[in-house]
Amino acid sequence: MRRTALLLLLSTAITLPAQTPLPVGSRDVAWSNPTGVGSATLTARVLYPATTAGSSTPLLPQAGGWPVVVFLHGFALIGNSYQPLGTTWAQQGCIVVLSNTAQFDNVGQELDGRALFAAIGNANTAPGPLQGAFDLQRIALAGHSMGGGNVANVLAQNPGYRAGAAIAPVPPRGNNGALVTTPLGIVAGTGDTVTPPSTNAQPYYQSLTGYRGCKFLYLLNGDASHTNLAGLFVSGQTATAVFQRSAAVAFAALRHGLGLSPSALEQALGPTALAEPRLLSLQQEFADAQIWTSAPLALATTLRASAGMEPGLGAIAAALSAPVGPLPTPFGVLRLDPSLAFLLQVGVVGNERRLDTTIAVPADPALVGAPLALQALGPTIAAPLQFGGFLGVVVLP
Repeated sequence: MRRTALLLLLSTAITLPAQTPLPVGSRDVAWSNPTGVGSATLTARVLYPATTAGSSTPLLPQAGGWPVVVFLHGFALIGNSYQPLGTTWAQQGCIVVLSNTAQFDNVGQELDGRALFAAIGNANTAPGPLQGAFDLQRIALAGHSMGGGNVANVLAQNPGYRAGAAIAPVPPRGNNGALVTTPLGIVAGTGDTVTPPSTNAQPYYQSLTGYRGCKFLYLLNGDASHTNLAGLFVSGQTATAVFQRSAAVAFAALRHGLGLSPSALEQALGPTALAEPRLLSLQQEFADAQIWTSAPLALATTLRASAGMEPGLGAIAAALSAPVGPLPTPFGVLRLDPSLAFLLQVGVVGNERRLDTTIAVPADPALVGAPLALQALGPTIAAPLQFGGFLGVVVLP
C-alpha cells in the first residue's frame, strides 16, 4: 500500500516554504599558506552558521562540519566587501570564506584561491573555534569579476573543489576554461558596463568544454549591473531584487554541485528561475543528464521532478528504494535497483532542455521514511541516450 500511494501522479506542483535563515557569525582569520605559492599568509573573513549572529559568536554545531564556499573578490576590492553576499549564503547552511588577499593581483589571487583549499583542511584540525567546522568533502569556489575569472583559472588545476559559480566575470586566461571538469554556473547582466557579458561571460561560458554535470549562463537585463549582481553598493528595490536573484542562482550551482539539496537547481534552471521578469536568456548544456525536485518529498504535498538534458527523447526513471550501484549498462551507469526500477515519465525534450513530471504524496503517516530513488535518462552532449544524475530521497513528515 505504501508503494502504491507513492506512485500517484497529479497535474500540479507546489513549493514548500523556504528554510528559516540561520544566524551568521564572523571571524577574521590569517592562515599560513601550506602550498608555499602565492601570499605567505591567507587572510579572510569567515562567515558561518552560529548560535547567535555577530562577530566571533560560537559556531552552530554540525556533525561532519558545514559545506564550504571559498569566494574570490573583484579587482581593487577585498572579500570583506562582499559580506552581504556571504551572509546570504551562510544563512542557508554553509561556511563562506571571503578571501582578502591579492587585492590588485590577478595571478596572485589564482594562486591563493588554490592554496585556500589546503589551508581550510589545516584549519579544520587546528585547535580553536573553527576546529571541525568544515566539511572537507564539500568545498566549492565562487567569485565576482576578476575573482569570477579566477574560478575557472583555479579549477583548471583543481585541488579538490567540487563546483564553481562566477558572477559578472572576466573570462579565464588562455585555455583554462577547457580544463575545468566541475559543474559551473555563470550569472551576468546587460547593465554591466565593466565586464559586458558579450565579451566576458559569453566567451567564458563557451570556453567550458570539459565540464561534467552541467553548465549554464543566466543572463539578466539592463537592471543588472556589475556591482548589484554581487551585492555591492545595493540601494533601492530594483538593485535589491537583482542581488537576491543573482545570489540565488549562483548558490544553486554551488549547492547542486556539492549535493546539498535535491531541489537546488530549481533556482537556476527550473520554472522558478525562468519566471524572473528580468531574465533575458538562459543558456544551459548537459554533459550528464541532471535531476532535481521542486520541493522536499513530504506528506500531503505535490512536487515536480525535473530532468535537465539535451533535446531528444528523455525519461525520468524511479525505484521505490534507496539508490544502489553503480551498475554498468549499455546506456551508462544505473543507480536504481533494477528489480524495482520503472519509467516514471517519458517524453520528447525540446530547446527548453527539461522534462517534468509530478509526484503526489498522500497524508499518510505510515509513509514517513519511505525511500524513493530518481535518475535521469536522456541525451547529453556526448551520447543520444545515457543515464545521468540521480537522487535518493525519503518521505518527510
